[in-house]
Amino acid sequence: MKKKIYPVILSGGIGQRLWPSSTESFPKQFLKINSQNSLLLNTLKRLDKDLFFPATIIGNFEHRFLIKNELVINKINYRSIFLEPMRKNTMASITLCTLDIIKKDPKANILVLPADHIINEKKEFIKIIRNSIKIVDQGLIATFGIRPNNPSTSMGYITSGKKKIGNAFLIKNFIEKPAIEKAKSLIKSKNSFWNSGIFLFSGKSLLDETSIHSPKTSNLALKILDNVKDDMIFRVLPENIFKNFKNIPFDKAIMEKTKNAAVVPVNFNWFDVGSWRGVWDAVQKDKNKNSTNDNVLIDKVKNSIIWSKNKKIVVIGLDDLVLIEDDDGILVKKKSSNFDMKSIIKKINFRKIEKINTNETVFRPWGEYKSIYTEKNFLIKILKIYPKSKISLQYHNKRSEHWIVVEGCASVTKGKKTFKLNKDESTYIAKGEVHRLSNETKTNLVIVEVQTGIYLKEDDIVRLEDIYGRIKKN
Repeated sequence: MKKKIYPVILSGGIGQRLWPSSTESFPKQFLKINSQNSLLLNTLKRLDKDLFFPATIIGNFEHRFLIKNELVINKINYRSIFLEPMRKNTMASITLCTLDIIKKDPKANILVLPADHIINEKKEFIKIIRNSIKIVDQGLIATFGIRPNNPSTSMGYITSGKKKIGNAFLIKNFIEKPAIEKAKSLIKSKNSFWNSGIFLFSGKSLLDETSIHSPKTSNLALKILDNVKDDMIFRVLPENIFKNFKNIPFDKAIMEKTKNAAVVPVNFNWFDVGSWRGVWDAVQKDKNKNSTNDNVLIDKVKNSIIWSKNKKIVVIGLDDLVLIEDDDGILVKKKSSNFDMKSIIKKINFRKIEKINTNETVFRPWGEYKSIYTEKNFLIKILKIYPKSKISLQYHNKRSEHWIVVEGCASVTKGKKTFKLNKDESTYIAKGEVHRLSNETKTNLVIVEVQTGIYLKEDDIVRLEDIYGRIKKN
């Protein structure tokens, strides 16, 4: 292999169809499905160092600390982390990352990977990418087609032509999420594939195609890259320019229009876990084709996925069921149903009551917290401060706080005093008192925090010092 490939990881989705496990604050690429690792981490670990440079990752600004934690905790090298201020689909993301890469390496070859796929056969995946470089060398944009094993109506399809180039075929056409009868006819065809959403191309080829089919996108991307703001380890894209991107996927903007697109048929196990049916396909099942976890007890149940995070669940005498209990709610539906989850999620979000969300993990640069119980004038939180991390030096105008150490050792700043708190020790922070909580150890610090006061929302924080650059300058 003469030259390494630049990988681009698309990590900006929210996975609405996997509600309630996937939410806007904790989307599906950070879920652990059939693995001890998140989908994003497994995608990064799939990239063999002999074949790939460190990855360029592009995700949403709201998920920046989730991305950071995956990289830092697992000691993953990366090239850049771009943060999008809003979702504008994959054409904008791919164009931005490509232009940034070819600024430094005009001859770059680039592989685009969604962060939320399951591919169990790493060696076969690497082999196919290696063998596909010769297609890129001929100026083609390659995508990878999966042989369908069921008539899915939630997948896009590709049909190939007869002309073969290397291990690929020129693409005849794309078919967006067909009706069931059309899907049944497609899987009988030897030249129809599921569209994996994985793309391999040279930066030059993509630039040429974009100049023909979407010149406004490339011009806008160049302007954005000239105005990127560096923030800690991140590269923040400017909202005032980014909002002008057209909301369009890469497939529609380029692949459906270009004459230089090819599909590589692949035979590794691949799963797009974009729906609970897709998750059921990917995970291990018992003899009755059920997937359950430790909180679930079933009897006379078949062909179902039943997961519960917090509650004991008993299911009897049902078939073809999706039942998911998680922090954000409970979903019950027929597994075979093609109901559009996005429409119901809109209704759920519209009905949200203005209150402090409990049982939702919130990530910060110093660690994470979860609000576990709240009533009038008090709130209980669990804080986890990562090793060698600390909150800002701050005070509150409307609340007091009680801290109890349940794991680790805390370094506390309280007014002009600094002192240590060990396990089972506690302290009280009065309203208006300057304070800071630090973890100077190599293990996590876990604190139970009880807030009391007439106002308990997160905006009651006045920061005096912050190593993460969160103090707004006038």
